[in-house]
Amino acid sequence: MTVYCEGDCRLLDQLGEKQDFESELSRLGLRHEDFTLHVLRQKPEGRKAEWNQNYSVTVTNIVTERSHLYQGGPRRNWVGQFSRDIPTGVYGDPPHDERRRRP
Repeated sequence: MTVYCEGDCRLLDQLGEKQDFESELSRLGLRHEDFTLHVLRQKPEGRKAEWNQNYSVTVTNIVTERSHLYQGGPRRNWVGQFSRDIPTGVYGDPPHDERRRRP
């Protein structure tokens, strides 16, 4: 099952980051349907309207109702930051790894 995404989702699809995020959920043993993404491309400021490659991604765990905002763009790795946030409880209790409990 794919993660529900709203906003400028095509941006994540073009960069392959939605697939990276879904792969990370699977690796962490998390259910895809428990998370949503909201993507917003940042608007350029000033007189010169140059194309801006920066964007924000709000990841929400709909079960715990916890969200976190990540910055995306060149030299930024929001999926990696999400992975580092999971064990710290940003989205609720960290998942239990059944493999670690087995002798």
